[in-house]
Amino acid sequence: MISKINNREVLQFIQAHLNHDPAEIALQSKKYPDLPIREIASQIASRQKAKEKLPEWWANPEVIFPPKENLEQASSEITAKFKSRWVGGSSILDLTGGSGIDLFYMAESFEKAVYVEPNKELAELTEYNFRLFQKEIGVYNGTAEAYLKNNTRNFDVIYLDPSRRDENNKKVFGLDQYQPNVFELYVDLLKFGGKVVIKTSPMIDLKQCLEQLSEIVKIQVVAVGNEVKEVLLYLEPGKTSKAQIEAWNISDSKPEEKFKFTLEEEQECSSEYSKPLKYIYEPNSAIRKAGAFNVVGKRFGLLKLHPNTHLYTANEVKLDFPGKIFMVKEFIKANKKEIRKSYPNGKVNVIAKNYPIGATEIKKKFRVKDGGEHFLIFCTIMNEEKVVIEATKTSLE
Repeated sequence: MISKINNREVLQFIQAHLNHDPAEIALQSKKYPDLPIREIASQIASRQKAKEKLPEWWANPEVIFPPKENLEQASSEITAKFKSRWVGGSSILDLTGGSGIDLFYMAESFEKAVYVEPNKELAELTEYNFRLFQKEIGVYNGTAEAYLKNNTRNFDVIYLDPSRRDENNKKVFGLDQYQPNVFELYVDLLKFGGKVVIKTSPMIDLKQCLEQLSEIVKIQVVAVGNEVKEVLLYLEPGKTSKAQIEAWNISDSKPEEKFKFTLEEEQECSSEYSKPLKYIYEPNSAIRKAGAFNVVGKRFGLLKLHPNTHLYTANEVKLDFPGKIFMVKEFIKANKKEIRKSYPNGKVNVIAKNYPIGATEIKKKFRVKDGGEHFLIFCTIMNEEKVVIEATKTSLE
């Protein structure tokens, strides 16, 4: 692929057609018989995917991107830079190199970096991009198992981002189903790594991870713009302290939010309950994924609406709360007539928490769509009462 793409005429053609439909470009091989149209269409599709996800790479017209499918599995620039904040030392080994995005940024904190990737074409492509950016990163074309089998040196950090799909390309969710299998490599990971960092799916069970991997010292749940993107496991040989759980909500445009706790702290904490007061608090998605359902309310002096409704309330505004804060306007009835009367244009944002039907079904049932400054919060509160709270977001966030 590199030889077909890496010439001035092809690169200029790609730049001139960045906003075109890749599928239509792919059908124009007769119109451009001297150009590798199939590869060009693939590059255009990948660049369209990378514009928001990998702005630094996208801005360089000489970067050759892997197929869009590989990019979809790769970390974004913002999450890769986030990971680079927590690692450093003399050497790092990335056993599941892929598109190389994570190592590209993490390697800045190390004197030596090694990239391992079994797919020969992907390894060559990534090595080309590393050289393009003058990154001195060693490239090994082979499996993680093969590399570790022949390895004799220690690394300050070993990083893995295992594939979360099986041989039929179906998503898998347990560490024992990932490829490479974390448990089969476990002894060598702890033998050769001063620290091991494993990127997992947002769907991973945190409690199960803590039970299965006793060397975990920290778990980071990372959301971007309030959408959980990845869960990071940090392991250290001989670990003795309790694992810290960190919920991060990061953004390019807003201040980041961080909430830190331990599983034991959450288990020992209990909530106090109340009917909705002046303000409703919704923790960000990272906190909800991390499972800080009691400790977050306790930490901020909030009362909970119901054990299974992860919304909180108070008569005061807590400016440093990591999430959304709503001001309660009134309660309304959950019927079409009432809702249409209040929102004749059909625009109102819908939130559903511990309610018999979800937000999508609610919007369909009452013929409304998200929009405007008002919110309808459908939820269960004390005494199992189902309510609809009309609210607005505070201007103090």
